[in-house]
Amino acid sequence: MASLLKDLFSPAFLQRLAALCHQQHQAFLTEQFLRQTQGEDWQQLELKARTRQISHALYSALDLPYSDAIQVLLPVSSHFSGVPGFIFADYVEVYGIDDPETSFKALAHFTCYSTAEFAIRPFFQRYPDLTLSQMKAWACSDNVHLRRLASEGARPRLPWGMALKAYKQNPTPLLPILEQLKADTEPYVQRSVANHLNDISKDHPELVLDIAEKWFGQHQITDWIIKHALRGLLKQAHPRALALFGLQQLPLQVRLNIHNAQVSAQRPLHFLVELSGPAELEAKIRLEYKIGYRKKSGQLNYKVFQLSNKIWTGQDLRFERRQAFVDLTTRKHYPGQHHLQIMLNGHCYAESFFELI
Repeated sequence: MASLLKDLFSPAFLQRLAALCHQQHQAFLTEQFLRQTQGEDWQQLELKARTRQISHALYSALDLPYSDAIQVLLPVSSHFSGVPGFIFADYVEVYGIDDPETSFKALAHFTCYSTAEFAIRPFFQRYPDLTLSQMKAWACSDNVHLRRLASEGARPRLPWGMALKAYKQNPTPLLPILEQLKADTEPYVQRSVANHLNDISKDHPELVLDIAEKWFGQHQITDWIIKHALRGLLKQAHPRALALFGLQQLPLQVRLNIHNAQVSAQRPLHFLVELSGPAELEAKIRLEYKIGYRKKSGQLNYKVFQLSNKIWTGQDLRFERRQAFVDLTTRKHYPGQHHLQIMLNGHCYAESFFELI
């Protein structure tokens, strides 16, 4: 993904950025900026490295004190959204750590066009109390981008972002932010709150389950947040998570039929799952399959995939799936015996082994 996104910082993008900076600051060193961002090594840099190099080039080309440079970048940033807008928050992350007051105002602006979730994290390390206070204030904002930043920027395990070790160890100072946002009307914020709780659940599952049990049933939005937040614990078949959603062992029969006991990168695993049981039974079902992927060491590493999440009303159900075994950047496949399990409400109802050749 990063190798594709880095192409967003094209020569045309850099020239436009330089032109906008020059409009705001006539002394902007355009040619120097373009040389620094289009050097021989530019094509070798990935997204984050390109973002950082642009920040350094902006600093040199602006040649201004930090607070004055921000005044130039504020209007320029409104012309760039999404990933290209990363550069403005990154500038704050690199050069603004000694001026939190200016930096917080800048990040509040930049996040409205892109995101400041990564740039805020060094401020947690340098100014934990001040930054937490700012996040609590943003959680009460009328601006959806600031409310989302209050949750997303404080996630203990934010992907691509610096881990907040103090909050991994003790996340309780963050809970007032999540409490404030637990029924937010914007899906953008709801997803962040759910992901934040999911982060916490990896280190403190019982704490998140306590929160879930307290919140559940208060609001439709909050119930969705809880279910999304507990997705990791549900995949792990944690008893409290299953019980919260009324998922229990059921008198159903599960039949598994694997069409090919040998698979390869060219031939995916092909299997069929059939459920049958009492016609009078009505119950929630969460049907998943787990694949035990063989690691280089020979041990199996399990990954869970969802098949269905619905109400059993007595009608037989049938699910057919094909699972590819093409190598990914996140997973390399090793030949040998693999394991397939069919999980119903957290319990294994059928299983089989197959061979990757």
